[in-house]
Amino acid sequence: MGLILVANPGSSSRKYAVYSQTERTLEQQAAINIETSDKGLICTVHIGTGNGNEHPLDFTDVAESALHAEHIMRSAGALQEHDTLSAIAIRVVAPGSYFMQDHAVDNEFMQQLTTAKELAPIHVANTLHELELLRQAHPNTPIIGVSDSAFHATKPNYAWNYGINLQHADTYDIKRFGYHGLSVQGSIDMLWSIGKLPPKVVVCHFGSGSSVTAVYHGRSIDTTMGYSPLEGVLMATRSGDIDPIAVRVLRSKLGLSESQTEEYLNYQGGLLGIGGSNDIRELIDREANGDHLAHLALSTLVHTYHKAIGGMMAALGGADMVVFTGTVGERSAVLRKRIVAHLAFADYFLSNDDNEKCLTPEKPTVISAPGRSKPIIVIPANESLQIAKKASALI
Repeated sequence: MGLILVANPGSSSRKYAVYSQTERTLEQQAAINIETSDKGLICTVHIGTGNGNEHPLDFTDVAESALHAEHIMRSAGALQEHDTLSAIAIRVVAPGSYFMQDHAVDNEFMQQLTTAKELAPIHVANTLHELELLRQAHPNTPIIGVSDSAFHATKPNYAWNYGINLQHADTYDIKRFGYHGLSVQGSIDMLWSIGKLPPKVVVCHFGSGSSVTAVYHGRSIDTTMGYSPLEGVLMATRSGDIDPIAVRVLRSKLGLSESQTEEYLNYQGGLLGIGGSNDIRELIDREANGDHLAHLALSTLVHTYHKAIGGMMAALGGADMVVFTGTVGERSAVLRKRIVAHLAFADYFLSNDDNEKCLTPEKPTVISAPGRSKPIIVIPANESLQIAKKASALI
């Protein structure tokens, strides 16, 4: 039996999981989540698929987590002394045709990622640093870089292009690559496995980063994210779509460098920029108490969701199902209600009771009104399982 360690680095958190691989199945042995808080780093360890327990840490920088992940699992009893890793797999979010496929991490891969960092430093730097630490901690274990964009490789050619000179786009590899592919594929695979995958599905991955994807017969035909994960709907701290001329004016008026401008759009925009907070729960509470900026931020967020969902429905020529996934999509009954309220034109209606009860779903959960609505389903995101599946195919 081989064990696969999955790494999923975020901007302020790190997620790891270990899967046992047999001839036909992958089973989660353990998972850990390390995130920053007001009290410092918090590490939660799950053994099997059970509830998590906090585990003490002897380091203070979340960026160093990769050096300690295996030790944490062993000290928590999630891995036994005789258990060894046969491979490591990491989620890769990076622009470029090269990263539309999964790759063994070797010197060429690291060079490609280093080049990508120069083009999109914010979205690549964490992955590059994580890989450097994983290679240091596990020098003899093969590492697989799993593409977060590969699911979108099936898009038709007209869904790849920006309105720029095509030769320039091809020469400099400027395309609408798309992201959240692992999450979307996980939802589609789940629907297929339970026999509920219709031809036309709109998948809404809503979290700190968000996107909407049109899926036709199990294949992506368009998605809201483009060259980088900055494009698309309003997000927690990312601006989403913005006119490049507006960006030039911002840069000039605020006296920002190129890197400072990118950081501004990624970390000072979105809900934070409009409402002063990137915490949806806080904004909902403030709105209930009459806070105008909180209301404006949430209303703007939902409006961009409406436009994105409507656009993907149009791309599909209608939709047979709407799926919510991602942290916000799974847990925020309030936002789901606001979003679906504008989808009556497409025959989508919520069951208020089912929607209110669906807060931390552990399996696909139907929240649409029976006998009245097309299906609306909430599906727990499980990117780590998808990463392990794709890596196991290359081992």
